[in-house]
Amino acid sequence: MVLTKQPNWSRRGLFSVAVTIALLLATAISSCAFPEEVFDGSLDGDYYVNGFDHRGGEYSGVLTITTTVGSNVYDMQWIVTGSVQEGTGTVQGNRLVVEWNALQGFDALAHGDAVYEISPDGELRGERTVAGQEGTGTEEAFPLR
Repeated sequence: MVLTKQPNWSRRGLFSVAVTIALLLATAISSCAFPEEVFDGSLDGDYYVNGFDHRGGEYSGVLTITTTVGSNVYDMQWIVTGSVQEGTGTVQGNRLVVEWNALQGFDALAHGDAVYEISPDGELRGERTVAGQEGTGTEEAFPLR
């Protein structure tokens, strides 16, 4: 009788191969299947807006931001519940400082200031004031990418 040595596939060896294959597949799937949106530092684009005015009234709509003459200066236009507004914003560090005025709607003579914190993913959160009015409103803007 001749004994031959069979390949030695221990349970641990098969387990290591299976785990390695599973990890490689998981890495490939996670890096390809769901592309991650990355904020590129530019605020250009359209945003969904939700906020509360200085009197506590809720509004929502769309904010469009476009670059002007400088890379940190932006034209802004809000089309929100009951109003159309425009403004100019300047990036100062991680803040967007804005002067705005109403074009039509609720109070076409309204104007004021806003300051937004720019999050690492390009979302804007801040406060808005209306010149000559008591109170401060809040606003959030989320990129529509």
